[in-house]
Amino acid sequence: MNEFFTTVNVPSSPYKISHRDNILLIGSCFTDEIGSKFSQHGFSTLRNPFGILYNPLSIAVCLERTAKKEFFTEQDLIESNEYFYLFSAHGDYRGKTKEGCLNAINESIEEAHSFLQKTDYIFLTLGTSWTYWYKPLNYLMGNCHKVDSKLIERKLSPHTLSAQRLLEAEEVLKNALQKEFKIIFTLSPIRHWREGYRDNLISKSHLTLAIEEMTCRENISYFPSYEIVMDELRDYRFYAEDMIHLNSSAVNHIWKKFSDTYFSEETKELNKRFRKLFTMQNHRPINPDTLAYQQHLSKTENLKTELQQYTCLNL
Repeated sequence: MNEFFTTVNVPSSPYKISHRDNILLIGSCFTDEIGSKFSQHGFSTLRNPFGILYNPLSIAVCLERTAKKEFFTEQDLIESNEYFYLFSAHGDYRGKTKEGCLNAINESIEEAHSFLQKTDYIFLTLGTSWTYWYKPLNYLMGNCHKVDSKLIERKLSPHTLSAQRLLEAEEVLKNALQKEFKIIFTLSPIRHWREGYRDNLISKSHLTLAIEEMTCRENISYFPSYEIVMDELRDYRFYAEDMIHLNSSAVNHIWKKFSDTYFSEETKELNKRFRKLFTMQNHRPINPDTLAYQQHLSKTENLKTELQQYTCLNL
């Protein structure tokens, strides 16, 4: 029988993620999609302490500052449209005052640094090789924050520089943590269409080469999200209305492939039970005073008690 699509055969990983592991996820908006899947299936996770980041240089800065618990100061702020922003972080970190902006990001660094001490896996999703620099200070920007474009210089980060900065960040992590951890890279399947179709392709090519340079290390692996979308899901029915981002069907398919790669059969069975618990906990009753809903709450508590022994989370 003829196959009507090409299959990306992903070999099973020699190391397996369990519910007792702690997982830090950093990178593009695709990171949030996968991070949500981890959370819904009972894993201990922390996502994007600097907000969504797209380029490898900004991700390296995030990793290094988090590992060293290096807080931001007023010198790291920029004012735009009556708000203060951080050069190195996403626009989610903004404030009407300098103190408010700094307190929010530094509290996030504190939390992420604490989480790092027990992290077993770091999941990094690279989105683009294009970087943006604030010309007056030659400062790398994690987000443009709608700053006057005349003040910003756009540069391509070549694969050699991207690999170098991420490997430097890995060394900082090793020195700070003094424990074993594994890094899983993935290339975001979401196209950066605003860069232009040609520049998007060039960008993804540089990221592919950078990842290839890094995966020669034993503790670093690659999961082919990009290739799965390009080959197995080569159809716009797997995209959202903007024809750029992925819809839930595509994310579910990638999660299934990821599960087959990094989870044991026991973990996959537990995932079903944790997912059931997630659904039960998020049920919103029409009438919470009914006997049926009280029975639902009792069943939810019983399942939570049963699953507590398998996870490092406090359910």
